[in-house]
Amino acid sequence: MHIEEGDFDGFLSKIDYIVKTIKDDKIREFRWFQEKASYIKDKTLFDYAILSIDRSFIIIAALIDFIFETISGEEKKSRYYFPIIVRKNVLSDSCLAAYNDGNCVYSLYDAVDDVEYIRCLDDILRGGKEIEFKSGSRLKPYMILNHDIYSSKRLNNKSSNSLTLLSKNEIVKTFRRMANGMNPDLEMTYMLRKYGFHDVQDIRGYFLYDDGKGTIYTLSMFSQYIENVADMWQYTQEYLKDFVKKYDGSDFVSFVYKNCGDYMGEVKRISELIANMHIKLSLINEGNFGVLEPNESHIDEITNQIISNFNLLLDYMKNQDYSDDVESLIKEIIDDKNLLLESIENIKSLAPYFGKYLRCHGDLHLEQLLKKEDGYILIDFEGEPTKSISERSRHMSPLKDVAGMIRSFNYAAYSQFFEYKENGKGGVDLEKVENLLSTWATVITSVFVENYVNLINEHDADLIPDERYITAILALFKLDKAVFEAIYEVNNRPSWFKIPLKGIIECIDELKNISSLEVYNG
Repeated sequence: MHIEEGDFDGFLSKIDYIVKTIKDDKIREFRWFQEKASYIKDKTLFDYAILSIDRSFIIIAALIDFIFETISGEEKKSRYYFPIIVRKNVLSDSCLAAYNDGNCVYSLYDAVDDVEYIRCLDDILRGGKEIEFKSGSRLKPYMILNHDIYSSKRLNNKSSNSLTLLSKNEIVKTFRRMANGMNPDLEMTYMLRKYGFHDVQDIRGYFLYDDGKGTIYTLSMFSQYIENVADMWQYTQEYLKDFVKKYDGSDFVSFVYKNCGDYMGEVKRISELIANMHIKLSLINEGNFGVLEPNESHIDEITNQIISNFNLLLDYMKNQDYSDDVESLIKEIIDDKNLLLESIENIKSLAPYFGKYLRCHGDLHLEQLLKKEDGYILIDFEGEPTKSISERSRHMSPLKDVAGMIRSFNYAAYSQFFEYKENGKGGVDLEKVENLLSTWATVITSVFVENYVNLINEHDADLIPDERYITAILALFKLDKAVFEAIYEVNNRPSWFKIPLKGIIECIDELKNISSLEVYNG
């Protein structure tokens, strides 16, 4: 590592200005950038550290504040970790900004996939030496295991962070959007392995930004790369494509049971994996883990969130044109609005029957499961990336994870329906394909929930609501997820808006039964 800052004096003297010139359109192309719909008013360099300097390049760990103007005109700020590599007189299409000081052109690139950056991180991790930022804050490396690395390449991922594959079966995960605290992905993965749950990745080491005054950002971690067949979303899409081709016009339910025994077996094994994860998490009594009894404030938190998001959704749906089938779904939801709000209010009476709250995955769906030849691996314990670390680290009902999987089965079915609608070559008419796939999702959900509940009840029935109330309480968590999905789809992918709308209606139907439940408090 050569530290000769004079080679880059021209760049470093203008670094604040150069950061402001980073191209907005290039930033929006990154999957991890979460404010694509907002207008970028400004970019400011919050802090930076020089990680390595050579005669031909400099590697910088930068924290950049993006100032946005939202659709409503509100100004917001998000801080991102932005590892940068700057090269002299090397221009390519991936260049994010360029600066000419009269002697040479400095070209700025995202560094996460550059082998020089990865080698630099590996050197810092192995050496254990802290790096000082401009502000006096520190980059702190923590090594758990010891391995070598040789090369790197970007994974074709859909993550809200950046994943870089190393040749020694490792991934460097770069956490992009900064939030104060230990990232739950690192914390949860580490604690699960520590306590004997091995269906997660191993971690070699990680890096923290520490200002010495209570602010800590998790910047990146080195974790095990798992050889896999596919993630379960990809696997399910291929499975459903063949499933639709086989359809012979018979009764939907009978056809699903006759032709999907193998997938039902997969779902049973996945439900066992998730149940075992929840059981293990309930047994960890260290740090911010363990179990707690939910009280009325916990129930108020989720019901208030649903009501707030539901009202926001109603605002988003105004004055827009939709297809006839979507208009019909919207009308049904609006007509049932008062019933829905009343049902949500009534569910608060079930607070004593919610089961236990514990640390959970928090954002569980089919893409978070890697299918191996001999099982599955759970990944991405980060939780919902738009929320703060404190929110993502809270105890919650394990039914939140169950609801995430149920919604994912629904999305998988409709994703395949939309693909058939766009690319189908005749054969089965669209209405039958939609009903067939909807039936598949219903059957698979039933298998998943029944097996999960039975497994939990065999170990500790108190972790989840008892059979009298579980349908209504699970519907609440599904509704929370579906309303959140609907807000996203109406703003970003209106062609898929139908999926969460149908989910909301299904939840309303399940919540209607709350008023008929006899609840005793005492």
